Amino acid sequence: MTTRKSGQPASRRYRAYIIAVIFGMVASGVALLLSALIIYALKLPSSYGGFFALASYGAGCLAAGFTAGTLKRQGGLFAGIFAAFLFLLPIALIGWFAGSFTGEAALNKVIVTLLCGAVGGVIGVNRNNGF
Repeated sequence: MTTRKSGQPASRRYRAYIIAVIFGMVASGVALLLSALIIYALKLPSSYGGFFALASYGAGCLAAGFTAGTLKRQGGLFAGIFAAFLFLLPIALIGWFAGSFTGEAALNKVIVTLLCGAVGGVIGVNRNNGF
């Protein structure tokens, strides 16, 4: 492993972001499952699916940003946005190859990524205690 100015190996520097993305994906999956249960229980029309999917994605970005901010303990705004961007990357690549990551849907996801990641990172850094 090579080291940079910080003197830490690359795997150690990015460990918080990897953990944050995994935690964000789990949180997004749980939120998506709860959304499906709400749609089924309330017998909502399927047109609400897009809104609930975007809300679940936002919950995942918020969780990723929060986790990155908590683990990094400094630079919460950047840590949250970067973790949420890493969370967006595989979703965007899969959507781009499938043809569904274009236009307004892509713009909505990028905006949700920036906002939720930033808010999660700032909240995570400003916590009084760690995990």
